[in-house]
Amino acid sequence: MSDLTTFGGDIPFSQAAIAKPAASNDRDYAARLQLVSKGKLVDSGKVRPGSYAVVDGENVTDLGSSVDCIPLACLDKALDVSGEEVSVAFGKDNPEYQRIAAEALKPDSGCMFGPVYLLFERQTCSFLELFFNNKSGRVVADRLGALLPISKAAAEAHGVDARAPQAANVSSKYIEKGRYAWFAPEIAKAEGVSFDNPPAAEALTKAVVNFLKQGEFETESRDR
Repeated sequence: MSDLTTFGGDIPFSQAAIAKPAASNDRDYAARLQLVSKGKLVDSGKVRPGSYAVVDGENVTDLGSSVDCIPLACLDKALDVSGEEVSVAFGKDNPEYQRIAAEALKPDSGCMFGPVYLLFERQTCSFLELFFNNKSGRVVADRLGALLPISKAAAEAHGVDARAPQAANVSSKYIEKGRYAWFAPEIAKAEGVSFDNPPAAEALTKAVVNFLKQGEFETESRDR
């Protein structure tokens, strides 16, 4: 069983690790992990309702209704897909984030907002992004935040203890309200879960740094 303290309480790690050349199969972004209730992925038979799916371009992998992961970092994200270009904004103080968040409260706006987490997922042994972009997700997202690592510097600044990230179980539950029904996320601390293939420190550093770099660009347009 892998000791989660091997992930360390200080993330990112050293500048030396960040500066090392990337391997040929390295990437600058993590694939998306999403809870699927309905839509094209279900209709096409690629994903079962209530399952979590890894979506990476045209590649889709059904991981089932429960996944174990380690939360590594978090950003506040807003996404507007109502136009020809996808607009992404980070940070609650960002006016564009606030605009998108306000629009997201309107029906069928093509806008969404909430915390996005970088995770290391146990089944795939890969880094994934999980975006809690609706009300059901935002209600439980803080439970994942409570398992994030606390660096020594942050601990000293806030008078708390430094800690490594804690393992989490992310599952789904079926909700019925009147004539509406959907799957919503559930989050709990994972007890006794073995991560037999944890990432190397260099890969972990690269993934966290690349994830946090998104927040440096408060607003941008993307193809993906």
